[in-house]
Amino acid sequence: MNIFMTQVALAAKPDDVKIELAKILHKPPFPDNPLNFDITIFPRHDARGRVGILALPTTAAGEIFLRSYGSSGVTVKGGRIIFKHSTRPITPEKIAQLNSTPWQDPLELQVERERMIQEGRPHRLSQFAFGRFLADGKFVAECSAQGDAEVACDLERREVRLTLRKQQRHPESDDLVSMFAMTFSADDANVSASYPPHLLDCILGNHAMDSLELFLRANTFPIFKMEKTGLLGETKVSRIQGLLKDKAMPSGSFSLMCTFNSHDDRNAFLHACQFRLRISYNSRSNIPVILSDTSYNEDALDQFLSRLPFEVAFEVEKAVTNRVISLDGAMSLQDALIQLSEDSPAHVASILRKFIADLEEEGAARRRRRKKRRQNLADNSLAARLRHAAADYIAELEKPKRRLQPTTSATSYTFQLALTPTRHILEGPNADQSNSVLRRFGKSENFLRVSFQDENRSKLRGDFETSISELLAGRYRPVLLKGCRVAGRSYQFLGYSMSGLREHSMWFVTPFRDADDKLWDAEAIRSSLGDFSRLLYQPARLGARWSQAFSATDPSIVVQPHEIRKIDDRRSPSGTVMTDGCSPISTELLCDIWKAYSRSKKYGSNYTRPCAMQFRLGGAKGMVVEDPTLANRTFDIQSTSLRPKAMYLNRPLIVLLEFLGASSKHILELQSNSITEAKSLRDSLTNASKVLHQYGLGASFKLPSLVLNIKTILHLDLWTENGGKGFQSDVLFNSLNCAETAVMRELKYRGHIAVPGSFTLSGVSDEWNCLEEGEIYATVLDERKDIKQAITGRVAITRSPQIHPGDVQMATAVRRPQLEHLTNVVVFSCKGDRPLASCLGGGDLDGDDFNIILDPHLLPTTTYTPGAYESLGIKQTPHPCGIADVVDFVFDYIESDLAGQISIMHLRFADLKNPSCEECLKLAEHASHAVDFPKTGTPVKSQDIPRLKNKPKPDFLAYEGRDSLSDQFYHSQKLLGLLFRNVPLSPWVPREWDQSHSPSRGDMIEDALRGVGLYGLGLPALQAPIHELHDEMRYLLDEYCEQLSVIGKTHSLSKNKDILVTEAELVSGTLMATWPDHHRRREAVAAMNLQTHELVRAVQAELRARKMLELDDEEDLDDYEYEEEDEDDFYQEIRVISDHFRRAWAAWYVAEEALREYPASYGPQSFGLIALGRMLELIKAAKNLQ
Repeated sequence: MNIFMTQVALAAKPDDVKIELAKILHKPPFPDNPLNFDITIFPRHDARGRVGILALPTTAAGEIFLRSYGSSGVTVKGGRIIFKHSTRPITPEKIAQLNSTPWQDPLELQVERERMIQEGRPHRLSQFAFGRFLADGKFVAECSAQGDAEVACDLERREVRLTLRKQQRHPESDDLVSMFAMTFSADDANVSASYPPHLLDCILGNHAMDSLELFLRANTFPIFKMEKTGLLGETKVSRIQGLLKDKAMPSGSFSLMCTFNSHDDRNAFLHACQFRLRISYNSRSNIPVILSDTSYNEDALDQFLSRLPFEVAFEVEKAVTNRVISLDGAMSLQDALIQLSEDSPAHVASILRKFIADLEEEGAARRRRRKKRRQNLADNSLAARLRHAAADYIAELEKPKRRLQPTTSATSYTFQLALTPTRHILEGPNADQSNSVLRRFGKSENFLRVSFQDENRSKLRGDFETSISELLAGRYRPVLLKGCRVAGRSYQFLGYSMSGLREHSMWFVTPFRDADDKLWDAEAIRSSLGDFSRLLYQPARLGARWSQAFSATDPSIVVQPHEIRKIDDRRSPSGTVMTDGCSPISTELLCDIWKAYSRSKKYGSNYTRPCAMQFRLGGAKGMVVEDPTLANRTFDIQSTSLRPKAMYLNRPLIVLLEFLGASSKHILELQSNSITEAKSLRDSLTNASKVLHQYGLGASFKLPSLVLNIKTILHLDLWTENGGKGFQSDVLFNSLNCAETAVMRELKYRGHIAVPGSFTLSGVSDEWNCLEEGEIYATVLDERKDIKQAITGRVAITRSPQIHPGDVQMATAVRRPQLEHLTNVVVFSCKGDRPLASCLGGGDLDGDDFNIILDPHLLPTTTYTPGAYESLGIKQTPHPCGIADVVDFVFDYIESDLAGQISIMHLRFADLKNPSCEECLKLAEHASHAVDFPKTGTPVKSQDIPRLKNKPKPDFLAYEGRDSLSDQFYHSQKLLGLLFRNVPLSPWVPREWDQSHSPSRGDMIEDALRGVGLYGLGLPALQAPIHELHDEMRYLLDEYCEQLSVIGKTHSLSKNKDILVTEAELVSGTLMATWPDHHRRREAVAAMNLQTHELVRAVQAELRARKMLELDDEEDLDDYEYEEEDEDDFYQEIRVISDHFRRAWAAWYVAEEALREYPASYGPQSFGLIALGRMLELIKAAKNLQ
């Protein structure tokens, strides 16, 4: 109930009123439990005072209060407040918020606030320095600046913050600051460096009683900001790239040394960090501080790198950047590397990569590989050690062993540069999805993928309080306009894919000559992509057309110009295009394309040809759908309709379905089923296989089929606490834990709930004109699951992302004989005045996926008219645009991309009101324009977005790792809140090896294999492999472990060389770290899985015998059937399967051997899983031949 307050004293604050009213409302006749209420005081006032609202959760409480105090009033700060009924009723959302939030005493809050301010007060420093720790414990001080420095443990913002105030001129002296200080800007500005607690490993201090130093040991740079005060007193806060606005920080200087003025200050700061922010403290006997040597010449390194082959130069610069070797150390390798490049040009990059990996292993806090015997060299210099490593490598090559090689043309190996505000990070070469430009030129070393990231690997973005304009202009814009130097080469901005633009990732190229001696640079390559003269005044659309060539695709065939026929789009009577992005393709051409595509994807003959494909052809993209009536090119494929996709709910869709009358109870039941499924992962291997397959987890290591084969062939199952003896492989146990956590996390933070019996299908147009307005056609076919379902009747159809109530529509699914050849697509009618696809969040038919909801409990009981918005127009230049204009657009996009903020604000307003409220409808319009921004170049204005300032958020918007019970959040009483709180998600902690048994439990596997009856299947006995085969597999294991370590380092949030993604995360295809951006995590998981997929396939190829069995390397041996021809063929295939098995057993044997030598080593357990999976597939194949 709302009660109107008048005559509120001007001196009274909301807390003052709360304190006085609590004395009344928290005593009889009001409820025993403290009644929660809220006070709002409006700024307008007159001679009698101000007015406001008292919000109470129940009408009964309000009526009791008015009867007792309505006319007599309550005195606060010398003024008597008068109460009466409000003409504005309280909203249901406000009632829900009051009922779900416990009462907090303002007096207690004030005391707590004052204590936080006292404990978080700043402490003056006599000096400070950013730097790094060496392996021997020394601290290298590398960067400081003049000025008045102070450090604070800010408890309200939950961060440790160094603040450097405007420059104070210091006399020449011998102190640490004067010896290596940077010159701080003379502007009237303050610079701050902020560490959230999760960035700090610990705080270190000296045992000595008189020590005034503390060291904040961090795994990445803090966030640097500059605060300026204008002439009118206004404050502007901007992100900067380091202590100095225009100069990057020294590489690796993540940690901070603070020297306090007194022991009291030091101890007070340490106490606040330890007990309020929970940052651990370690004391050491002595932490020597040494000054960094700044006498090196970076130009000399650049000249040296330019003389080396690119891959070698890239590895050297990466090692220097990661502080594996010093710059002086790199320069000392000049002669050795140049000589190696001449003597062993094909192997020098691999030699150097292996040498650097060994150096990293020596400096790591925890050893990841079994210890290799190191020879004592008379000359222990880096150059001598490199020459010795090269000799060992060449000697290994002379043995009959093969190296791991890429296995598919659809994958390229790319070199990557990540630019954060404070540093640059080199990664690669990493397996990456190819595109038409990379395939056309084929020289991956000439192309560089450059991404702009924040320090925590999220997208760089500003907010309402902090600007990134100056950072973009000073740090990033010169890179796009002038290029960058990597490995002694100059790289120019080339272009981007649309998905790359959304993730702030671009392609760069260094000029090169092709086989015909033609020079190619960025401008020449862009000019060769097509004729874009019609877009010369539209930079955003020009960049979008270029982007088609950089989309991740798979190759198929070359389509000749005469094979392309232009067909007019179908239009409605009013002229609306009904076939936007879709066209027919002849059956003959589709068959040719599928044959070529199948070869690149390693699909076997048992795959049915799809009827539709999403393609890229020159500067065009869209969908082609098979038309058998057409008679009788590179044609790059992005996706196909080979199989239907499962359908999952998401948070925006759940909001709309709840509002449109779908059953909330049923959605809760679906979530409960998903939670039960996720928890069943560790109950049995059968359940594990089902859940892993459903969510696409562990696919790189074929984990779903592996665990099922362990159950069905070896008759082993998981160990459970109440199930007695069972299989307890550490990496498998931890992988299933990772998988369960990943599923739970998606359920909790994204509302990712499976909808059985509903599907996600690509949309195509009705080229036969046989569907009426409001009709769709869909047939679902999945031969692997033996599903063929003709969809009929009333269905709901939608498309992500949903935001407008009209984004969910009803349609009638019908059957038509003309469309019977189409499967796993939804066919839209071309009749009517507006295409149904465009009614679903502005969708089209160039590859969009649509959700077909068949569950009757999820069908809306009401529908809304779809949103229709006027475009903001396409931004044009007054002159023919060049690359500078496209760069301007890129930076406009990075700074003004508000799609994410709009989506979050929509969820907040929808929770407080409903999706049809004025604010939500306005946000839906802005969302439509924000989605079009990459193509129009016209941004949404930030000031136009409806906002909720300084108000708590619903608990379901709490970021992962944040406390949703804090006063920054309230318990949402709507469906999303209930779903969020239903998911029991605990922090993932890997199970450590308990030393009571082998971490892989190889003894159980070996016993089970002996019980299979290998002899009767014609397979060899389990015995030690012969010497040559043993050495070959040992070498293969070493190669695998090194490459797996590279992948593990690449995808670790920390760039600390000691911290890798765990082996279990790699096997399960998940990342357990708390990422600030789930889109970034999904991108990282996809890239990681592509790399592990390529590595596993390379290992599987090496496990095959010299005489290859004519089985496709990607086709499941589970389905292999022997076709009777003659007895010789039968015995030949048994012999080949036997040879394969012998090699797979040898691989398993050396993995177990490595684990016995060093159980904590990184790689042997997953290598053993690959070998075990291969053995079980071969056992099934042998059984099928019996």
